[in-house]
Amino acid sequence: MTSIIVYATLHLGSSIKNKKGNLMKIDVKSGDITQTPSDAVITAINSGGMWFGGIDGAIKRVAGNIFHAQVAKALPLKHGSIVIAKAGGKPHQGRFSSVVFVIDDLESPLSDVVRNGLTAAAKAGFKSVTLPTIRMGVMLGTVEKTPEQTIQEMVRGVKLFTEKGGTVNQITFVVYNDPVTQEILQQKLAEM
Repeated sequence: MTSIIVYATLHLGSSIKNKKGNLMKIDVKSGDITQTPSDAVITAINSGGMWFGGIDGAIKRVAGNIFHAQVAKALPLKHGSIVIAKAGGKPHQGRFSSVVFVIDDLESPLSDVVRNGLTAAAKAGFKSVTLPTIRMGVMLGTVEKTPEQTIQEMVRGVKLFTEKGGTVNQITFVVYNDPVTQEILQQKLAEM
């Protein structure tokens, strides 16, 4: 019975207002980020061109090299820069139109990566964005030392974005196969 209650709670979503009073819906879902409808996926990517696993692999499985080729054209990249890659009318099997790549060489807190990605998405005019749980896989422990710290930094990034007046209509965090992380993330976002 508890899992049913948690599942329902996690999918209700919540809304927050930014500094300017604009309302944004924030949701946490479980599943495949490439199949969650959005204008753009926001993800971290390293500057060195090693874009194989995790979210990079998922994007490539549904879109081939449509998005990563645009990042490769922008080389050399530096930590903190942004590349917005658009499908440009090219069909793919994902349910997103663009990718906001935040260059992350693990030199700053995750909150900077999330805030910068959301800011770039808002400036590009995207109304709905999805984010994976960044730095929870093989990068866990490199900057943030625990899953709890990593989740807190993701939430802090959203908070910093809203405090600066940034807005998009819908922010959806998509957690892949990790109900504990999903529950903690939803709980921390609700506390904002």
